[in-house]
Amino acid sequence: MSEQCSGFDGSHPTEQCSDSKWRSGIVGHMTGTTPAPVATEGRRARQRRELLAAIEAEARRQLEDGGAGNVSMRAIARAVGLGPASLYTYFDSLDDIFTLLLLSSYDSLATATATAVEAFADDPPADRAFAGILAHRHWALAHRNEFNLLFTDILPGYAAPPGGPTVDAQIQVFRPLVDALTELGRTDPDLTVEQAGIVVWCAIHGAVALEVNHHLDWIDDPAAAHETTVRRALASIGAPAPAETLRKRFDRWAAGS
Repeated sequence: MSEQCSGFDGSHPTEQCSDSKWRSGIVGHMTGTTPAPVATEGRRARQRRELLAAIEAEARRQLEDGGAGNVSMRAIARAVGLGPASLYTYFDSLDDIFTLLLLSSYDSLATATATAVEAFADDPPADRAFAGILAHRHWALAHRNEFNLLFTDILPGYAAPPGGPTVDAQIQVFRPLVDALTELGRTDPDLTVEQAGIVVWCAIHGAVALEVNHHLDWIDDPAAAHETTVRRALASIGAPAPAETLRKRFDRWAAGS
């Protein structure tokens, strides 16, 4: 994973990164916690907010155009009308730009999975979990470079910021799925909860990563292959099978959402 230091179990391994400018204000912008502008917002505050939004948009455009290797401080500065030195007023390094992209991408994926699980709130836990898993794939295929930034690309020299915001953001992606599966209670008695989670995660991540990076283009129906993989993984830990109609229902819901 790009943050290169996170644990799926929520642990916070040692993370090496200097205290940077975004920690005091930009981290709120990254995680979506910045308060919405109000009528009393001053001109300078508005200009700063708009500039940060433009910087993020340009960095994301570069990511979408050519992957993580295409993102550069100089190109971002030029695109938003700043001199390269001026951009360092807001970000200490390219690491901070990548942290911004990581956090906002995690937030987008977390919102997608949580929204899907909530949409199937009246369904059994296995169905809700499967809806979240399907939403994970749906988001990944619509945001291939963002998915690779989160889970595939290795950023040379990148270190996640102290305090673990990328770790926390990653955990939020899977929280709705874990909560739904937890409701199922004890599954395979020979597996710990952690082992069962790893089995399912390997199936989810492996199938989607292959499809996102075009390694399953030779398959006639990747969606069916993904469904079979996930169902087999759920069955292997003793979880009840999701409803046979769940994928079709999800597709209809996703098309209308």
